[in-house]
Amino acid sequence: MKNKKYIITAFVALIIFISCKLILDASNIKLVIPESESVNGNLFLLQDKTIKNDYVIFEYNKMDYKDYHHGKLFIKRMGCDSGQHLLVTKDKVLCDGKFIATILQKNAEGNALPHYEYNGTIPNDNFFALGEHPRSFDSRYFGLVDKKQIKNTARRIF
Repeated sequence: MKNKKYIITAFVALIIFISCKLILDASNIKLVIPESESVNGNLFLLQDKTIKNDYVIFEYNKMDYKDYHHGKLFIKRMGCDSGQHLLVTKDKVLCDGKFIATILQKNAEGNALPHYEYNGTIPNDNFFALGEHPRSFDSRYFGLVDKKQIKNTARRIF
């Protein structure tokens, strides 16, 4: 009897999964699950890059570091945007005078992290990408991102 309930439950779950997949495909809705804990959220709805959202998905084109290579897609927040004043020192980041992040000197393995410093207004078509996890690899370590690299915006579902 237990096997029959298990089979029925599995079959219903499969039907629901297939139905959701068909609906998503037909409506051109795309979902993304982040590869790391860099941002708070487990599931994001991808949207056109012209839609203003808290999160952006962009193509990384900076120096190779660990598993981060040219062409990898990142999902981050826009921590500081074009026209805002950005100050990046050896230990902190301020956007328009407001503290937004701490900078670590070493990664989780104890190796030195790349260092980026900046003090000025962010140029047009650039932004400072910021993850939410304290150990996020983001603009704190590789610098400003050109908005031409943005592929999509994303809205956190949960």
